[in-house]
Amino acid sequence: MPQGKDDYCRVALDLLAEGGVDALTITNLCGRLGVTTGSFYAHFAGIADFHQALLRRWEDGRISDLEQELASVTHPLARIELLKRLALSLDHEAESAIRAWARTNPVAADFQRRVDLVRETALVLAFTDAGIEKSEAVILARIGLTILVGTQQIEERVDRTRLAKVLDEYERWVNRAAVREA
Repeated sequence: MPQGKDDYCRVALDLLAEGGVDALTITNLCGRLGVTTGSFYAHFAGIADFHQALLRRWEDGRISDLEQELASVTHPLARIELLKRLALSLDHEAESAIRAWARTNPVAADFQRRVDLVRETALVLAFTDAGIEKSEAVILARIGLTILVGTQQIEERVDRTRLAKVLDEYERWVNRAAVREA
């Protein structure tokens, strides 16, 4: 069955989650998809071109998913709840692998920085819309991003139940700040 670029990217995220960037080889991609290397080269000029395409699709997906979901919710506290659910639904193991890759690869680092900036900005906006003063919203947003990144970095496989409990407590902090400012 013919495979498209999206199929390669989907499989690549699985490979990243399972074995990090070292698992992201043409052989592994083609083996997982059951295609020849010729199929890979029909879509990509080489592994560097594929890496760029993968990171671009990952970034676009993270940003467009966030923007689409946020556009569907107007109440500020409901937006905060939505951001928590989105954080829980991430492919944490693949994201952790991308972040590790970003420490040694400037291209991956640029993509990672942009995704982090969009996430943090979304948190600040949600918090200020909920009535939290901007300076406090900036700090709370950084704490939220740090919870996400820290969890992805200290756990080989993210314990979603534990992360949910931490994010529930974080949401309580944010909601108390919103009530205090209202």
